[in-house]
Amino acid sequence: MKLFFDASALALRGYTKAGIYRYGIELLRHLPDALPDDWELNLHFHFFRQKHAARMREVLQETGNLPYKTSRTHPWITSKLGTNLESLVGPHDLVHGPFDRVPKSKSSARVVTIHDLAFLRAAAGLPTSWVAELTKTVPPSARRATRVITASEFSKSDIVEWLHIPAEKVSVVPHGLSPEFRPPADPLVDLRRLEERYKIRPGFILYLGTLQPNKNIEGLCAAYHDLRQDGFEGQLVLAGKEGWLFDEMWERITENGHDEGVLRTGYIEEEDIPRLYGNCSCFSLVSILEGFGIPTLEAMACGAPVVVADSCSLPEVAGGAAVIVDPYDSRSIAEGIEKAATRGEFRDLLIKKGLERASQFSWQKSAEAHASVYRQAMQEVGRL
Repeated sequence: MKLFFDASALALRGYTKAGIYRYGIELLRHLPDALPDDWELNLHFHFFRQKHAARMREVLQETGNLPYKTSRTHPWITSKLGTNLESLVGPHDLVHGPFDRVPKSKSSARVVTIHDLAFLRAAAGLPTSWVAELTKTVPPSARRATRVITASEFSKSDIVEWLHIPAEKVSVVPHGLSPEFRPPADPLVDLRRLEERYKIRPGFILYLGTLQPNKNIEGLCAAYHDLRQDGFEGQLVLAGKEGWLFDEMWERITENGHDEGVLRTGYIEEEDIPRLYGNCSCFSLVSILEGFGIPTLEAMACGAPVVVADSCSLPEVAGGAAVIVDPYDSRSIAEGIEKAATRGEFRDLLIKKGLERASQFSWQKSAEAHASVYRQAMQEVGRL
């Protein structure tokens, strides 16, 4: 059986190494062991500009140098012509589009992973051009897919309701966790490194992810302002790159005076991410919309007490091991953070529950579940 994994998005320059990127890389690292021996996994890279070739080589190196094919015809041309994947890569049995869209094919099974429907649910916090492009391409991909994968029951419900996809066609496959996410072995060494490299001091509240409106950074900063008014002296560390509509969002935050005491670190080295999780007073993810929210589990696995919003997929992923707050109420967020960050029996119990919850997830389990969906899809089109 010949399978193609559309890795094009991983090769785009500037594609941030956030949750969705990690999903693609980790899945490719673990799929070879999850697939039957007679299934051949191939990557497909479709891009026009030569500048994407370096990122493609990086992806190949990170994922074990899997066999691959490249298509250098401009994607706009192949889209306008309605080109089938067979014309680009030859005969195959299945194609997986892991980033919300799946290519057209003549007779192969088609699997698409749809991470969330932010472009429909929370369009106001996203660039209009991006919303228009996704609105045009994601629904047709969902309809032509043999099977749809998503990471949470929340996102499955959205896909069924908003895209009118039959529920039996959608499989929920949670993301996994990598083994490097574990409690710190030497917190003093970690804290010294964090202070030297990023100017982070002990006792900090952590957010890690892309800085953009749908992550509710404004609500988090407003809650932090409330905490400072109550005497809290630790930093709020916003770790991650600037994302969609950052400038407008940050201008609103500064106009309200909610940037005082906030430290923006920019990009964090991958080796330092577990150090951040493992040494914060608490980790807070109060997004308006998340299809899954991998940082929730990463933080738990590193021994951080976690605060999440009572919205989207976050309570589902947290599984009773986090403080749940109202993302539209800064006082609720502030009280949740104070509760999680204050040393004592409650915080200790929260950390214990988080470690137990995180232990239930692995990328190998996720890859095996993907392989099961592949099998279902091929059976449905008569390829098995």
